[in-house]
Amino acid sequence: MDGVNEVTVDEMERLICQLPTVLKCAVSVNDWGAIEEVHVLTSLERTPKQVVRDVESALLAQWNLRIDHKRISVAQIVTGDEDGAKSRESAPMRLRIHEYHMDADALQQQAYTRVVYSWGESAHQRVTGEWSGRYLPSQYYQAMAWAAVEAVNQLPGLETPMVLAELRTISVANRTVILVALSQYDRRRRETLLIGTAEERGDGQGASVRAVLDAVNRKVSRIPLQAGGLS
Repeated sequence: MDGVNEVTVDEMERLICQLPTVLKCAVSVNDWGAIEEVHVLTSLERTPKQVVRDVESALLAQWNLRIDHKRISVAQIVTGDEDGAKSRESAPMRLRIHEYHMDADALQQQAYTRVVYSWGESAHQRVTGEWSGRYLPSQYYQAMAWAAVEAVNQLPGLETPMVLAELRTISVANRTVILVALSQYDRRRRETLLIGTAEERGDGQGASVRAVLDAVNRKVSRIPLQAGGLS
């Protein structure tokens, strides 16, 4: 851990307080100016692990200060009604299925799929994904899942695009279930795998559309999808 003799505690606290979801912070140093503890108070939109990484990255990028993550403690609270109007405006919403359809030509082995997800009533609160190309009946669920992933990738605020890594049809308790695995790189080029499942309900390829939604909804719920977020 590096010393902080050229950086004041106030400067560090001001920087950390600028990070997403951080409400307050307190930095303590020892007699030699090295960081002893960092206490951070945040709202619930980001996990403590993400906050710790943000603090580490911010100090390293700004002043080349390295700190052991064990010295960073995070407390989270539900924000009060005093920020009611602002909280309601920026509150994250979950995606839902607006529509989907598929046009397939088995003889020509061609297909076109379209998926629309929404998070509100306005046309500006929708994202659309499309896929067209070579198609085989064995790709019945994949064709729609490709369009579903493309729809997710249109979300404003999504850091990096997602890829359909795998789709499987499995049997659970004598029922058909669609399982999807989506892959995404974060800003540090680390791969994250998101898993989603949905039961086949006799609604065609709807199970794959719902499985993609199941995989991503927890992640995208942390994105403030405000009205008018898309043009």
